[in-house]
Amino acid sequence: MGEISAVDILVENLKKRGINPEIRRIEKNLIQPGSSRIWYKKTVLAKFDSILYYAADSFGAIAYSSNTFTGIYTEIFNAQDIDCSMYRKDWIHKLLVRNRIRAGVRYIDDYLTITSQTKYNPSSLLTHSDVSLFLKINEAINPLKLIIEKGYPPSIVNDSKKLMVGLETDYWVYKDEEIELLLDQGIRLIKSIKVASA
Repeated sequence: MGEISAVDILVENLKKRGINPEIRRIEKNLIQPGSSRIWYKKTVLAKFDSILYYAADSFGAIAYSSNTFTGIYTEIFNAQDIDCSMYRKDWIHKLLVRNRIRAGVRYIDDYLTITSQTKYNPSSLLTHSDVSLFLKINEAINPLKLIIEKGYPPSIVNDSKKLMVGLETDYWVYKDEEIELLLDQGIRLIKSIKVASA
C-alpha cells in the first residue's frame, strides 16, 4: 500500500465535513537551453456557501518559483478602492515592512500590523472581537495574514473588480485540527468582516 500524501489527507478531512473539493495536479518539464527544468503544482479548491477554500503548493527547480499557501476567501461588498493586509504585530515589522499604516484605533494598532498601497484604513471593518479571534487563530496557524483586495487570489478569482476578504497562511494546512479551526473560526472572522462591509 502506498503512502498517503498531504493532498489525500486534506481531501479526506474536507470530505468528512461534507465539502467536495476539486483537485488539480500539474507537472511540466520546462526545457531551457542547456538544461531541463521541472515545475510541479498541486491545488485543492472547494466552494461552499459563499466561501472558497484554496490550497496551493508549487515547486520549481528554478530559483523563486516555489510557492505554498492555504486560505479561505469570500466576496465583500464595498465600493471603495481597498487593498490591505493585516498580520499579528511583531517588532521586526517596524524595520522590514513597507506601506505600514496606523488604524487610529488602539486595539487594532496594539496587536496588528496593517499594510496598504492605497493607505486604506480597515478600522471600520474590524471589531475588538474580530482582532481577538484573528490572534486566537494565529496562535495555532502561524504565520497568518488577513487580506482585503480586489481580484484576490488571481488564480481562482476571474473578476479583477471583485473585492475579496481572505485569511491565508504560507503553508499547506491539512491536519484535522487546523482545518477545523480555519473552517470554523476563520469563516466566522471573514463573514464578520463581510457583514461590516455591507
